[in-house]
Amino acid sequence: DQLAFSYEEKAALTDINLNVTGFKKIGIIGLSGSGKSTLINTLSGFLVPDSGEITLGGAQTTAFRQASWQEQLIYIPQNPYIYRLTLQENIAFYQPTATKEAVLKAIEVAGLTELLAELPQGLDTMLGEGERHLSGGQAQRIALARAFLDQQRKILLFDEPTAHLDIETEVALKERMLPLMENRLVFFATHRLHWMEEMDEIIVMDQGRIVEQGTLAQLQQKQGAFTELVNGMRREQLE
Repeated sequence: DQLAFSYEEKAALTDINLNVTGFKKIGIIGLSGSGKSTLINTLSGFLVPDSGEITLGGAQTTAFRQASWQEQLIYIPQNPYIYRLTLQENIAFYQPTATKEAVLKAIEVAGLTELLAELPQGLDTMLGEGERHLSGGQAQRIALARAFLDQQRKILLFDEPTAHLDIETEVALKERMLPLMENRLVFFATHRLHWMEEMDEIIVMDQGRIVEQGTLAQLQQKQGAFTELVNGMRREQLE
């Protein structure tokens, strides 16, 4: 309730009110700088709000840092961190006891088979911090493979998880990602409109505020901020 956050006195989130219960897919959409990433980083606990009230499971807190919340999270940012570990250890980061067969399945689902074939030591190739260089798209796929491998955590936070992929690759991967989101609470921040068709609820952000919220059908019927945003994005693509 009434969450606010500022970067060096510049407001990034203002009057954020959100009530979520149960498993659902929530799309967060807006132009660059609208506050999507800041909201995701607040939900992950990386940022502590300047003001406002948070209630998780009936308990009040000042930030999303309760162990019962964070232990349920899988977080995939725009630029996922690759640890100075092997490919297998990077993918099994949330599930260190995962079998080789399970890791290979996650690699297949995330579209990393070609990368695996290129690595000199296969799954045992060291990555990160001066080791094997990866493209942004490969790093995002490794982060997705981590999520595919973990069936226990029930809250997914996506911040432009396919931003480094071309649209054709993204659409092919989308079919594999959607089953991952079932029976989970998903917050999916993106500027790519096709994802909104898969969301149960959509949050439209502008200048750090939630300016509209509802199902896709409700927002389309309303012909408000969401429609204006969609039309603006489509005009940019045509130009």
